[in-house]
Amino acid sequence: SLHAQLQRLGVLHVGQKLEEQNEFEKIYKNAWADNANACAKQYAGTGALKTDFTRTGKRTQLGLLMDGWNSLIRYYKNNFSDGFRQDSIDLFLGNYSVDELESHSPLSVPRDLKFLALPIIMVVAFSMCIICLLMAGDTWTETLAYVLFWGVASIGTFFIILYNGKDFVDAPKLVQKEKMD
Repeated sequence: SLHAQLQRLGVLHVGQKLEEQNEFEKIYKNAWADNANACAKQYAGTGALKTDFTRTGKRTQLGLLMDGWNSLIRYYKNNFSDGFRQDSIDLFLGNYSVDELESHSPLSVPRDLKFLALPIIMVVAFSMCIICLLMAGDTWTETLAYVLFWGVASIGTFFIILYNGKDFVDAPKLVQKEKMD
């Protein structure tokens, strides 16, 4: 399609092949990947996936690592920080109408202490478990006791967070009652 359009515009002459235009192909692929990154940042909050393949035609180890990193960031943003963004979009597009008679804002929902404490406890417990594995104690039983304690603490905290998962998700708060039905 691009080849036909460039011939119609007179950029490519009859008999010229797009594959022979190495410099143009490089610029075109980079522009395509840059555009994908810009669109993905607006939509998902990170750059596009597989841009290494778009730019070079090959998958690289660094590209795989960057895709994994971007996927983790997308997962976090989608579950824990996009509710406010969706509320902003709904207000801007008029999907939510503000009731002037309402005395309190639907955005001001008090957060419980567990939303801060439980993730911190889980990260600390998991870190201590890893530290105990790396820095062995005087005896293997002492090391095992420390690893078991911190392992149980991190797994237990993880399951408490998992059980209360819907409370940790940053869901949009400006949902019309009609749309919930």
